[in-house]
Amino acid sequence: MTVLIRGGWVLAPEAIADGAVVVEGARIVEVGPYADLVARYPGAEVHGSAYDIVSPGFVNTHGHFSEGLITGIASDYTLWEWICALINPVSSHLDRGSAYLGTLLSGIQMLRSGVTTANDMFVCHPADDAAPVTPGVVDALEELGLRGVLSFGAGDRGGRSIGRQVEEHDALREAVASSTLQTFRVGIGALGGQSDEMFAASVEYAVGGGHGVHIHVQEIREEVTATFERTGRTVVGHCAHEGLFAVPTLAAHCVWVDRADRALMAEHRVGVAHNPVANMILASGVAPVTEMRQLGIDVGIGVDGAASNDSQDFLQAMKSAALLARVHHQQATAMSAREAWEMATIGGARALRMEATIGTLEAGKQADVVVLDGTGPTLANVHDPYQAMVFVAGSREVKEVWVGGRASLLDFEVTAVDPGEVAARSRPVAADLVRRAGLPHLSVLAGSGSAGS
Repeated sequence: MTVLIRGGWVLAPEAIADGAVVVEGARIVEVGPYADLVARYPGAEVHGSAYDIVSPGFVNTHGHFSEGLITGIASDYTLWEWICALINPVSSHLDRGSAYLGTLLSGIQMLRSGVTTANDMFVCHPADDAAPVTPGVVDALEELGLRGVLSFGAGDRGGRSIGRQVEEHDALREAVASSTLQTFRVGIGALGGQSDEMFAASVEYAVGGGHGVHIHVQEIREEVTATFERTGRTVVGHCAHEGLFAVPTLAAHCVWVDRADRALMAEHRVGVAHNPVANMILASGVAPVTEMRQLGIDVGIGVDGAASNDSQDFLQAMKSAALLARVHHQQATAMSAREAWEMATIGGARALRMEATIGTLEAGKQADVVVLDGTGPTLANVHDPYQAMVFVAGSREVKEVWVGGRASLLDFEVTAVDPGEVAARSRPVAADLVRRAGLPHLSVLAGSGSAGS
């Protein structure tokens, strides 16, 4: 079947007025003026309208489906406090079933905000005799029709065995190999969460197997200090010294990277996931995005996890990226709407070394396409499509999302699952998870407002 997706504006990335994208199978075959393409493909199934905005699908460069069931808890903590208070207690109670449901919940929200690729790190601490957890993520994303770059956030601190961490890598890698839309990366929760022996094993697994890496890097100042005390280097410096950057590496956050760190990252083409909303919620700081981009570092945008953002709305993250840069530099020119949109699309693809297949609307690339509705009041008058997308549109305008030529969202709703039914199934599982983790008090404190008293 040939599909023709029409828009009053098609961002390919240069804006085409009254344009269209032609899709056959999983790939784009042509992009150009609507009048030309509809004449050339008279039997095509037409989607979109003369008023819509058509864009490459958004690339979410960092997130945690492991947090899908614990949204809106413990928001009055900074990062290390938050990890101790929330993430560590929950992580040992996650299993394949909760991974599946949490991924469905977050994945639905991502599709509704135009995400077509999600780079995820699932953080869990399964017991040595527990069944693999992370294949549940693969199950959910395949069902939703959402492209994933998937990793397990390994760490052996707290007495967890290195062997069990490797087993979880293996289980995820094998599940990905049997999927259609997923790819595998080696996850390193954080350098501080791994012993020297575990980190060496992580480097060997990645480099020896030719796998990319997903790692948190210098999210907070304390991480830099602790790592320097332990290794005599920054996290970036130690990763470079130990050979991790020999494979494609995506570094999340990079808030506290100095000039030497940034130079090393540029030298090794380390991609960066900028998470503006989560960094503000956890009071981590403002990442030097402008400085990194000036060095040629590939920077994408991430929503982060459902417990650290807490929304999984990518359009919010894209808008926040531009606004945070402007208020931080106190200059309206610090980041344009076009620059934020590029970070959300081709910038994220480059950060993941996937620019040959996704990130722009070009013939031969995967048909990952998002359509924003221009028939309603919000986008009734589009004077600049980049500004309209970044500063005006919300998730309520996301009308269609195509992933690999498959309609994963049509008429504003996901096509593969019933969101209400997923929500209903998740409620008892989430309540039980919070109870078993011993965390009901956190929701009570947050609701009463007494946490900050």
